[in-house]
Amino acid sequence: MADAKITACLLGVVVAFLSCAEATNYTVGGSEGWNIPSSAGAYSDWASQHTFEVGDVLVFDFDSSNNDVADVTKEDYDACNTDSPFTVLSTSPANYSLDTAGDYYFLCTTAGHCSQGQKLAITVTEPPSGPTSSPPGSPPPPSPTTGATTSLSSVSSSLGVARLVLLMSILMGLLSQLFS
Repeated sequence: MADAKITACLLGVVVAFLSCAEATNYTVGGSEGWNIPSSAGAYSDWASQHTFEVGDVLVFDFDSSNNDVADVTKEDYDACNTDSPFTVLSTSPANYSLDTAGDYYFLCTTAGHCSQGQKLAITVTEPPSGPTSSPPGSPPPPSPTTGATTSLSSVSSSLGVARLVLLMSILMGLLSQLFS
């Protein structure tokens, strides 16, 4: 009987930990993907429907022969300036991990695409239970990845450790109750 209770407790803790550590993958633009949109505000409309948190991943799905995605400064985003991006991802699908809280700016560097609305600005927040990793107003460092992204690897290590400590404390409390 005690073995079944211990197994159930351990399973519950593992499931709780894994569900806390999952990142959300967002396909930019939804089913339309990353291309010249039908309206200039399409990507801002899409972004307004989502809440982006540290650990999430943006997935840019596009025609690699005609599009790319670059992360840029706010000034370059506003001016559609493609001269000095932090990085340019040119192979689709391109995954971009949101590793720090702050504002992020993306655009396509193909001539004319940004001015036709192929650009995205988002704000990334810390998860509700997580610590603040950067002071307000500080720009996030560029953090591109391509290919598959494992959700557990995209969780900041300090947040993962804090959750693990909390869950281990709960487990120890449950085990002490079972054996007392």
